[in-house]
Amino acid sequence: MSALFDKRAMRLVLKIAKPVLDYALPERCPACGDISTDGNNFCAACWPDIRFLNPPWCDSCALPFDYEQPAGARCASCLADPPIHDGIRAAVAYDHITRKIALRLKYGGRIGLARLIARHLVRHLPPDRIGLVVVPVPLHWTRLWSRSFNQSALIAQELARLAGLHYAPDLLLRTKRTPSLRGLSGKARRKTVAHVFRTNPAKAHLLSGARIILVDDVLTTGATSNGCVKTLKKAGAAWVQLFCWARALRDNGDEPTRFTAGDA
Repeated sequence: MSALFDKRAMRLVLKIAKPVLDYALPERCPACGDISTDGNNFCAACWPDIRFLNPPWCDSCALPFDYEQPAGARCASCLADPPIHDGIRAAVAYDHITRKIALRLKYGGRIGLARLIARHLVRHLPPDRIGLVVVPVPLHWTRLWSRSFNQSALIAQELARLAGLHYAPDLLLRTKRTPSLRGLSGKARRKTVAHVFRTNPAKAHLLSGARIILVDDVLTTGATSNGCVKTLKKAGAAWVQLFCWARALRDNGDEPTRFTAGDA
């Protein structure tokens, strides 16, 4: 009873104190830091400059189409070389603003941004959510120890919470620590992340025929995420869709733009 009373008292104190704190420490835009009327969203100056991704897009890689397409339409690249995943769903295109969000979460310790990202991703979940399992792209334990958190896991946890889905943070494991992939070509990235993932034997019961939402912060060449998808499907997953905050779009429909944050 004492603990219950303490929790209620704390909630009451926070409710009373919030208006005072909001006045003394006003909410700020997560991108530029300017004072915003809603700290959970971007300010009026940043919002119009962000390219939020929505259909019409390639049903497989989420590359935006210039005009309406039939449901399930794919871009030329995905038709010519079908990916191993079952679709990409990204909240935004990579640009100078969305890059700041990725950097501030990953390296700046702004872990509250995971909630912002998850809120923009939840709208892309499939209508049939029965049995979906949310899994983050894992970090090697040494990197997790030095950073103290996995930004992809924070996003995945919040996404699962918002949608009422099962969250399995240790279903997929990273067995080797790899160097930073920033600046590497797609081929070099694929070689670097080859054979660095495995599934957790203790979670094998979750994998047979599983439908998985694989979560990362950013998607560039897809080397890391493809390595994860291969591992999950080899272990029995039937369907794996990639969710990320920012997706690098191809220049002239060919190569993806260079990312300077993240190693997806």
